[in-house]
Amino acid sequence: MIHLSAPAKINLHLHVTGIREDGMHELDTSFAFTEARDLLSFEAADSIQISCSKAHLSGKKNLVFKILQAFKDHCGVQQGLRVHIEKNIPEQAGLGGGSSDAATALIAANSLWESNLSTEQLIAFATPFGADIPCFLFGKASMALGIGEKLQDYPHNLPDKQLLLAWPGVGLSTAEVFRHFDQSVATGDHTLTSPGGVDTIRGDLRSLGENDLEGSACSLSPEVSKLLQQLRNHSEKAWMSGSGSTCVALFDENHQASEMADVLKQQGLATWTHVGGMHAKHPLQAQKYWDVAKR
Repeated sequence: MIHLSAPAKINLHLHVTGIREDGMHELDTSFAFTEARDLLSFEAADSIQISCSKAHLSGKKNLVFKILQAFKDHCGVQQGLRVHIEKNIPEQAGLGGGSSDAATALIAANSLWESNLSTEQLIAFATPFGADIPCFLFGKASMALGIGEKLQDYPHNLPDKQLLLAWPGVGLSTAEVFRHFDQSVATGDHTLTSPGGVDTIRGDLRSLGENDLEGSACSLSPEVSKLLQQLRNHSEKAWMSGSGSTCVALFDENHQASEMADVLKQQGLATWTHVGGMHAKHPLQAQKYWDVAKR
């Protein structure tokens, strides 16, 4: 059995640059990794079998099952995998937990089944299963265009700060947040950020913490709005990750972030928090497990 990490990501910024004819959204966004993570365990099996510490995420409905079954068929593989997910990242939180699990499972299967697809091939295969999966397969802090699949290295040093992640205890549906955003565009309450379209990328740190979806998330969730306001009262930089509902704040010292986490829980503004660093590499790369060794 092998055990591999599936880290949470945060969006360093997120601009919606266009709405495609198929309803998908063109993005200008960037990603970094955090120390918050799920843990996946793998062992050989005759079929794809998925269990999870949160029982409602076990079985065929889990994205890990769907992507592994499709990958097995795609590569003509006869073997299966038994996967157990120890779930630590909250759901519908804007941290990409399910997508990260799927990416780690795909990385493991690619090696254990000796499929040997390149990173580019894995990204092309995985993109239809979720727009956040490519950033985890890319494995480095990145900037992204398209629906999130056109990736390049993040061109700046990450802020040398302590990171506080705070989840208000309620999730937000990505589809609902984007639907609200689309309606706000249609009614003139919001304009798309980059009139130049998908070829326009904001390559500077001034966009750190900007998120076009924040207004819609706060409209749909008073909990997110209250949490963000409290974080902004105590941090120079606070924002929402992805389509929510996790909020991010930066602090100079670890103890400041930890004290703020305690305050948020005492006030009932957050039910899950994480304090730690912001990282430019996926932990599987840092641990030299990117090419999974058979054990």
